[in-house]
Amino acid sequence: MALMEVIESVNNLKSEMIERFPAGGGGEIKWGAQLTVRDSQWAVLYRDGKALEAFDAGRHVLTTQNIPVLTKFVTQFGYGKDSPFRADVVFVSKRLFPNLKWGTTEPIVFRDPELKMIRLRSYGTQSIRVKEPLIFLNNLVGTQGYYTTNKISDYLRHIVTSKLAEVIASVGKSIFELPAQYGLISSMVKTESFDIYDNLGLELVDYIINAINPPKLVQEIMDKKTSMAVISDMNKYMQYQTATAIGDAASNPGGKASDGVGLGAGLGLGMILPSSIMQSFNQSMAQPADVSGSENSIANKLANLKSLLEQELITKEEFDQKRDQIIKEL
Repeated sequence: MALMEVIESVNNLKSEMIERFPAGGGGEIKWGAQLTVRDSQWAVLYRDGKALEAFDAGRHVLTTQNIPVLTKFVTQFGYGKDSPFRADVVFVSKRLFPNLKWGTTEPIVFRDPELKMIRLRSYGTQSIRVKEPLIFLNNLVGTQGYYTTNKISDYLRHIVTSKLAEVIASVGKSIFELPAQYGLISSMVKTESFDIYDNLGLELVDYIINAINPPKLVQEIMDKKTSMAVISDMNKYMQYQTATAIGDAASNPGGKASDGVGLGAGLGLGMILPSSIMQSFNQSMAQPADVSGSENSIANKLANLKSLLEQELITKEEFDQKRDQIIKEL
């Protein structure tokens, strides 16, 4: 095996965290060889499976002066000053590894004061970097010759998602208030995860929550609640909708409601409409018709009734019943 006199590594891959030199380990390094470490690296020298020294950026000559433990190894066999010794060097990247995606594999059960028990899913990104190279190599990398963020991303995702579930439960806010708490929740997750990352020789630099989402059905309920809050006076809203529908019906006298289309939706909506809407319509139906314009009055009532059906604000059964009542007035 050729003796190595210059040892260096150029990490070109964005996801590359370590590189072992030589790749198979156990190379013959010449006594007095030059080790070049860049600003973005540490270099850890191993012999007999033990880490002897972690070198920072700069050019280092591997001699007794900077690695005292090698003295006995060299003199024991009577080798000269240029004798080789079997060892390997692991270069560890110092750079930031950003935008590591995470997401909940299983939904987080959350007790909401309004919606009761719901299941939440969340996703986002985190950024890490190596903090202690020796701890990182001993606790995570081991004897691997090549290590990337892809090999550790699943493990880190499980760490932060488990802490996220704990933090969300401790915050105890309504699901409607959680978006305003993203910053606080992120900070708390970072704090709760500090010891775990520290034991791995890592630092959690950034933890970003992109979204915390309830199930689709709950999202639809939230949208409806928002719409109801915007429409504060339902009676005025219905009057406006009816007036608009009458204008549309007058401009399209030949139009007719599609039989059966939207009937199911109309039945569901009719169940949740305030009773005051139907009461107002009943009162308008009960008012005596003007003798001079009885035909126009009845026509207007039928047009109003048809508009309510087309907008699915009343059911087909209610439409037939009211229509029969109006026809009896003829």
